[in-house]
Amino acid sequence: MTQDFALACNTKQLDDIVDLYGPDAIILRPNVPPIRGTAAIREFFVVALDSGLGEVEMEPLRLELFGDIAYEAGRYKMLVAAAMGKRREERGKYLTVVQRQANGDWKLVADCLSSDLGLGVNVEPIAKTAAPSLSPLTRLPRKG
Repeated sequence: MTQDFALACNTKQLDDIVDLYGPDAIILRPNVPPIRGTAAIREFFVVALDSGLGEVEMEPLRLELFGDIAYEAGRYKMLVAAAMGKRREERGKYLTVVQRQANGDWKLVADCLSSDLGLGVNVEPIAKTAAPSLSPLTRLPRKG
């Protein structure tokens, strides 16, 4: 799912991003109120993608499975909106919780990022590219 999330963000596939989340999922991001439910998650990612979210890279550090629940902790790097027409690289840690659904699919039920950067980081022009990827990504089986 981590790889699917990064790919969907990087190719701006809104429906693919939203489909990764369960209907009552919660997203916790720095400096914004909690985002809960499909409609709010869709709106959040519409704005994020339109504002320049991209070049998302995620490096899993730990993955644990407990029956129909799993969590993954790792590091992330991405470009995010910083000011009008500019983006900045953000790095930090993430923690996701996924749950196997009745049909066997895994869905995100909680998604939390914690930035390593302060609010006063340098801003780069939008055309600037990010550094090479961190490492291969991990996948949980979608069914079964």
